[in-house]
Amino acid sequence: MGLLVCPICRKELLKEGRSYKCRNNHNYDMAKQGYLNLLLASKKKSKNPGDDREMVESRKRFLEGGFYRKISEKVNETILDISDNEKEIKILDIGCGEGYYTNRLKNCLEKEGKIVEIVGIDISKEAVMAASKSYKGIFWCVASGGELPIEDRSLDFVLCMFSRIVPEEYSRVIRDDEYLVIASTGEEHLLEMKHVLYKDVKTDFYRPEKHLTDFFELEDTVNIKYTEIIRGKDNIKSLFDMTPYKWRSPKEGVARLYLLEELSVTIDVNLDIFRKKI
Repeated sequence: MGLLVCPICRKELLKEGRSYKCRNNHNYDMAKQGYLNLLLASKKKSKNPGDDREMVESRKRFLEGGFYRKISEKVNETILDISDNEKEIKILDIGCGEGYYTNRLKNCLEKEGKIVEIVGIDISKEAVMAASKSYKGIFWCVASGGELPIEDRSLDFVLCMFSRIVPEEYSRVIRDDEYLVIASTGEEHLLEMKHVLYKDVKTDFYRPEKHLTDFFELEDTVNIKYTEIIRGKDNIKSLFDMTPYKWRSPKEGVARLYLLEELSVTIDVNLDIFRKKI
């Protein structure tokens, strides 16, 4: 693992036993679950930033149910196609959560004969802990996406699945002429669930390119759109709990949702492929 730098002095971190140290003797111990915490206390905006345990467990249950498998498959297919001529690939999954997409990507690339070095970073300790327990062979790290503990120009791909975008940092860590892949929700994503939750539903959606033009050039956009039937109250609740709507939905809307035994929803996701400008 030659990708990591010290979050204090930005010098290279080298592994010594179960610790990582820089030449200025800043030391970081691996947790017993197998992840490294490089999020400095001074950089936290709350005691436990990021997703809490309930959100992490809900997302893990839902994703392992296969409802978003088609999204994962398109991500894997896209990165495999782009890296067709590369034998060795270094990847950062920023905002990796509990590791579902990260692990499936690693397995897909290795199945095709690639040598993959992959780091999963999330600001949520609960998420990274869950990832390290479930998926081995990936370097899991608690850190901020705004100040990545990663060497300059060391990565072939940065993958950003529904996470906050920090263009300057991504440009810093990606090699010249290499790639940033961003997944974001489309106009009709979970539209049916929103109609249950709210009286007035907006269908506006986020487009990332307006924030990236100084550093990256958009090469392609792939839309992933299909209908999924979510059966069972537990699965419907897990879906709700892993979305931002959990924090901003009216009580009467949530009550209506929790009464449902089945919910047919539109999955509408845009996958944008950006190339770093030289």
